[in-house]
Amino acid sequence: MILARRNFVFFTVVALLFGFSSVASAESTIRLETYAGAKHSMNSEGWPQWVTQVEDAGKGSIKIKMTFPPINPRDLLDRVRTGIADMAWITHGYTTGRFVFTDIVELPGLDGNAEQMSRAYWRIHEKHLAKFNEHKGVKLLALFSHGPGMMHTRQAVTQVSQLKGLKIRTGGGVQSAIAKRLGIVSVSAPATKAHELLSQGVADGIFFSLETITAFKLGDVVKYHYSMPGGLYAASFAVIMNEDKFNSMAKSEQDALMSVAGEEMSAHFGRVWDRSDKFSHNALSKSGNTISPVSAAVHGALKERLADLDGEWIKKAKSEGLANAAQVLAELREEVQKVKKGM
Repeated sequence: MILARRNFVFFTVVALLFGFSSVASAESTIRLETYAGAKHSMNSEGWPQWVTQVEDAGKGSIKIKMTFPPINPRDLLDRVRTGIADMAWITHGYTTGRFVFTDIVELPGLDGNAEQMSRAYWRIHEKHLAKFNEHKGVKLLALFSHGPGMMHTRQAVTQVSQLKGLKIRTGGGVQSAIAKRLGIVSVSAPATKAHELLSQGVADGIFFSLETITAFKLGDVVKYHYSMPGGLYAASFAVIMNEDKFNSMAKSEQDALMSVAGEEMSAHFGRVWDRSDKFSHNALSKSGNTISPVSAAVHGALKERLADLDGEWIKKAKSEGLANAAQVLAELREEVQKVKKGM
């Protein structure tokens, strides 16, 4: 009897020790899929820095494996939703018709850089838009934008009349609406196809942030880079995660992950884009490319022709249930200015 009790105690202690060891070594590996190539600032700087933040917050219990699968970035939303990937960043404009509220950050005139717009964007989303659950089926971790969108062309554009019939690659969403109002022929294609389209003459130019021209090595095929005071447009991005994967993580791991998500994650990716815009500006200037605001005549025409975009978004947002859509849009622009002031 005594021997039996000793054996029982011995095996119980062993089991508990193994159990504690298992808990201590518990680890969640997150499969992150990204696109745009290893040299893009999101992948060379943005993601690696954030991965370090997550792993530090999780004290080693969270590991992130980043891969660059040769897939169309339009498929990333569904790959995360179905569990093929655990996490990814997506471009809302690539999923035509699914998102309405996210277009708010793409409208002209936000008048901020990427970090400022991204931080304000997250705040407004959490305050006014999250309740609509537009990212249903996945867990939303961050929302962000690239820097002010620009038009990049192979030939100089100094008159409004030159825009009519110009073939421009657009990223969908508000960019396509802008192209239509300017008489531009919109060529829809993911960013990864940009060089092919431009070098083969399929497109005469492209809508992109300045950073992306360098990232995709387009400076040799588009030599003219035009901005619009206040911003011509922006692009809306999200970081999403598979819900089942998130729910399978220990509570401590979930808390660690979320501690570096949200507004700070959104702002982080915005800062990365801003730094890359500056790098690209310097590199393109040194190579002899022309970077300038559109001419006064073109600017005036753009403002006039794009003036109804606000109203169009407000109408769509109202139809989706956002009764105070005009107020929310105005608040986003006010929030960008607050962020500029450090608020």
